[in-house]
Amino acid sequence: MRFLLVTDLDNALIGDNRATIALYQKLIPYRKRFCLIYATGRSMLSVKDLTRSFQKMTGDWLLEPDYLITGVGSEIYGQDGLDREWAERLTKNWQRTAIANLLKSFPDLSLQPPSEQNLWKLSYYVESSHNAAAVESIRNLLTNVGLPAQIAFSSNRDLDILPVNGGKGNAVNYLRSKLELSIDATLVCGSSGNDISLFEQQTLGVMLSNSQKELLDWHQSHRLSQHYLARSPYGWGIIEALDHFKMLAYM
Repeated sequence: MRFLLVTDLDNALIGDNRATIALYQKLIPYRKRFCLIYATGRSMLSVKDLTRSFQKMTGDWLLEPDYLITGVGSEIYGQDGLDREWAERLTKNWQRTAIANLLKSFPDLSLQPPSEQNLWKLSYYVESSHNAAAVESIRNLLTNVGLPAQIAFSSNRDLDILPVNGGKGNAVNYLRSKLELSIDATLVCGSSGNDISLFEQQTLGVMLSNSQKELLDWHQSHRLSQHYLARSPYGWGIIEALDHFKMLAYM
């Protein structure tokens, strides 16, 4: 029986090179027995840059995933490139231009560089002394004017606005269904505020000890039994979770 391993890149799989290599050494002998998905806020181009940087520093390449979820769940890439079915799903009822126009006059918001934008994502920096409150105001504004969207907030300033059926969590659910893998054979690993949607999908999950405040606050307020707060950071925490959930038994 196969299982599904989903992990964020920055400050999760990537961040401590020794931990990444140790995790790979644990997984590589069983590579054909699990499906690997990287779920990141980075663009595809940025992921390629990260991969080259990791190779230069370590002499090793990142383990090639079966699927790559980029742009906080706004795009999915497989062996054949962009997943068009996912793109079509996100396009329905997505009013990107209307949302962008509405937020032009919102105080304390500035657009992130063009490289961080795509057809299914608007990305901003929040520059307020009360960032969490500003994000909640934006959420309420979009609801009140009838512009459905999903909001991801991380690093106390990075705001991503996505189609309501987008996001990392929904993207993983879509792929898990495609792969016909069960919830209890799925482990998600994260450390960022934009990973919250991963943990809303009822799968097994590990929050690494170096997780951002947004994710730790969410964990404190939910305390779901299928989630594990690791004692270790980065890849060490993922190794810890594999043992805690006995995921290698699936291999």
